[in-house]
Amino acid sequence: MPRAVIVSGSEHRASFCSRQRLHRPEEFSAVMAARGVVRGECFDLHYSRAVEQFGARLGLIVPKRLARAASLRNAIKRQGREAFRLMAIEIQPRDLVLRLRRPLVGVRATDHAQRKAWRAEIEVLLRRLPALSP
Repeated sequence: MPRAVIVSGSEHRASFCSRQRLHRPEEFSAVMAARGVVRGECFDLHYSRAVEQFGARLGLIVPKRLARAASLRNAIKRQGREAFRLMAIEIQPRDLVLRLRRPLVGVRATDHAQRKAWRAEIEVLLRRLPALSP
């Protein structure tokens, strides 16, 4: 009898490879210096024109002083990466930095409702990015 293959609902052909990430501090600094920002309740999404023309790149800043637990910081980053991965084909070539902007007190990484709220806010910020001018 053949086995059934189970595919998750979020599994698409989209990926999040190394060239879609900001790696060096200079890359983060360049995006922050560009002064383009879309603000949300918990996050700021900074943006600038992409240096490389293969597509959008993402960097994440989740300071320890704003989210004390490592599991909480990792959960936030995971939501940011996944939202970016699924929307990357819709985003124009630019460099992005998603930054946590306010302290998270009394929030646990295992709180599924909170994770959904983070994910929804990140998706809204990605959709609110202004179009690039020619």
